[in-house]
Amino acid sequence: MPAASPNRLKKLIPSLGVADLRRSIAFYRDFFGFTVVDAYEDDAGKPVWCWLRSGLAELMLQQLSADQQIALEPALGQSWVLYLRPANLDEAHSALRAADVEITDITETSYGARECFATDPDGYELWLSEPESGRGPDDEDDDEEEPDDEDEDFDADDGASGPLH
Repeated sequence: MPAASPNRLKKLIPSLGVADLRRSIAFYRDFFGFTVVDAYEDDAGKPVWCWLRSGLAELMLQQLSADQQIALEPALGQSWVLYLRPANLDEAHSALRAADVEITDITETSYGARECFATDPDGYELWLSEPESGRGPDDEDDDEEEPDDEDEDFDADDGASGPLH
């Protein structure tokens, strides 16, 4: 495909179905610094969808109905792996382990990266990685200005804090 193709993507944002949206917002906020950019609530005021951002990373979460969760069982969370590159792998690993989140030890791979795997509250596998120095995109993007949060009406702390397990 030519570089100037009109089909070139500007961004890819994963959207995951979850069993408890408030719990998932809290998980991604507490461990990876995500904030709510936008959200949609049902007529009863219960959040059913949100768009999260942490630095340049973005993620959408959608509340699944009980019927949708049953239809996906046991596939909920088992058909996706999210690759996360935290600012500090050791600190992220320690925080997750301290909260009793299922997480492997950090290991060095044959290709020089340091990695570990965790599982979010819905069973999605998170691949936390720190590439070998000098390999892959560098961290210059970390210095880019973060986009402003667009929706401050949704209170992610309202019922989203507290024990995750």
